[in-house]
Amino acid sequence: MSRLKRALFAAALVIWDAISVLLSFIIGFRLRFGFVAAIPYQYIEGRWLVISICFVVVVLMNCMFKAYTADWKRANAMDVARLTLSAVFVSIVFYMLDRLFVLGMPVEVIIIVTGLLLAFMLLGRLSMRAGSYVRARIAFATKEDLKNVIVYGGGEAGQYFLRKIAGNPDNDLRPVAILDDKRDLWGRKIGNVRCVGGKEKLARTIREYKAEEVIIAIAEPDIDLMKDLMSVCKANRCILKRFGVLDDVVEEPAKVSLTQINLEDLLRRDRVKLNMEVVRRMLHGKTVLVTGGVGSIGSEICRQVLAYGAKKLIIFDINENGLFYLDNQLKKDYDPARYALKLGSIRDKDRLQEIFKEYKPQIVFHAAAHKHVPMMEGNPKEAIKNNVFGTIKVAQTAIFNDAEKFILISTDKAVNPTNIMGASKRIAEMVIQMFDGVSKTELAAVRFGNVLGSNGSVVPFFLDQIKAGGPVTVTHPDMKRYFMTIPEAVQLVLEAGTMAAGGEIFVLDMGQPVKIYDLACDLIRLSGLRPEKDIKIVFTGLRPGEKLFEEISLAEEDTTKTSNNKIFINKPIENDPIRFAHTIKDLERTISDRNKTVDEMFGIVKGLVPTFQHKMEKDG
Repeated sequence: MSRLKRALFAAALVIWDAISVLLSFIIGFRLRFGFVAAIPYQYIEGRWLVISICFVVVVLMNCMFKAYTADWKRANAMDVARLTLSAVFVSIVFYMLDRLFVLGMPVEVIIIVTGLLLAFMLLGRLSMRAGSYVRARIAFATKEDLKNVIVYGGGEAGQYFLRKIAGNPDNDLRPVAILDDKRDLWGRKIGNVRCVGGKEKLARTIREYKAEEVIIAIAEPDIDLMKDLMSVCKANRCILKRFGVLDDVVEEPAKVSLTQINLEDLLRRDRVKLNMEVVRRMLHGKTVLVTGGVGSIGSEICRQVLAYGAKKLIIFDINENGLFYLDNQLKKDYDPARYALKLGSIRDKDRLQEIFKEYKPQIVFHAAAHKHVPMMEGNPKEAIKNNVFGTIKVAQTAIFNDAEKFILISTDKAVNPTNIMGASKRIAEMVIQMFDGVSKTELAAVRFGNVLGSNGSVVPFFLDQIKAGGPVTVTHPDMKRYFMTIPEAVQLVLEAGTMAAGGEIFVLDMGQPVKIYDLACDLIRLSGLRPEKDIKIVFTGLRPGEKLFEEISLAEEDTTKTSNNKIFINKPIENDPIRFAHTIKDLERTISDRNKTVDEMFGIVKGLVPTFQHKMEKDG
């Protein structure tokens, strides 16, 4: 509801309350003195003063108990309780004023007027709810082309969903049945819709009621339930959707928040929940720098850093437009004084020094990187310049300025890399481990797989192809990847920061890798279409630098558990620091000297990362 509509609505309630006060006094005096007998003159003489005082008290009490800001079209018991308390306080205040100014109102009249006042105020407000419900039911009964839907879940969320659509005249859904695994609900009507059974009856109910959609109205359905419902809906060409949790429901105008099933619900595992209280303790009151702060991971780190109480956030990125848009998002929820947007490149050491000198960040999350494998295959020197030497410059500046922690965002592509992007990130990990051995700053890396919904990831790419009518292009039928959600990835980064003692590479137990072909099929079915029939799937072959399977740890890395059974630590691999430093210098000269070839650069990279299996003929 807009501010103007809210103001007009509140004004209408104030006018109604004025009428209620007037009617309450007229009827109250008649009930006390009779409808035939004359009312004593002393009460008639000062009646307008008394009524005016009572009206002022009513408005003040109703403001105090929020009787003008409540949504009376969807009033509940709490709203009625607040209005009742307001009426009780009106009687108490009015009695005190009557005795103070010797108005002479009989106590019984005050009691009668209070009861009538509450009745009239409730009548006006609840009539709005009744009128809204009746209009919605009439509109629903006369509306055509409604979609038959089955609601899975008869608990609080399901009941709330049914109330929301019943009170929305713009609703285009017709709930025809409820399913719930709680047997005590079977056969009962919930919101005029019968609960016909549990999960095992879903397929028959879809066919019997010709349902077009199944709506899950459960706050946190487990992954096994999701997979079972998904399987049945696939077989019956029925779309599966979710009703948002109660905190996410838009309240105006009685809208229903329905979303297509997110792919993150189909990762073949439950979402990882990490210990964010330790994160809160780490970040509270600290100054935090995030490089690459406008990217998918970087921007989510920024949001969570602010949410968990950082004193100051510095967002550093080369993307001017990205900084502008992120600022517009953040200032809706956070005080702009708590964060600073800084434009610059991680390759510019002078600019980095300016930032560190001005803000003195205590914690650094280094998310800036070139990450797209095919793009870096075509520009291999840029991958090394940014991902290796950009990391070196940020880490050196952090160490020089006495930062407490430095966390590098890495990737599973750094393990036995077959592309220059992965190799550059592996070198960056090694650099961090070397620096950690010679500095007070605690430097560590976090390694995870593909992130669902990130910029340039496979899921939005597939969705665009499906919207265009296909085909969906998959590189290979057997290609598999580990997947994480953006919140999971960022929570891992933040909790790893609390555990970092220096030199570790943190990895997350991401369950089993997911076949890219299966993801494509799921997305097509979730769109209400059939793979290979409505939308074709075309295999295009592996791109330069790609491999069928990604690994999360090197064979020689010593992996140990942490206090969180979903997070593991890969201990540093022993390297000769002097030889490593000399090789890094050779690599720097190779990429800065125009006379040096790309093949020479690849040779040095191979020396640094022995597991690098790059196919030179693809690099051009």
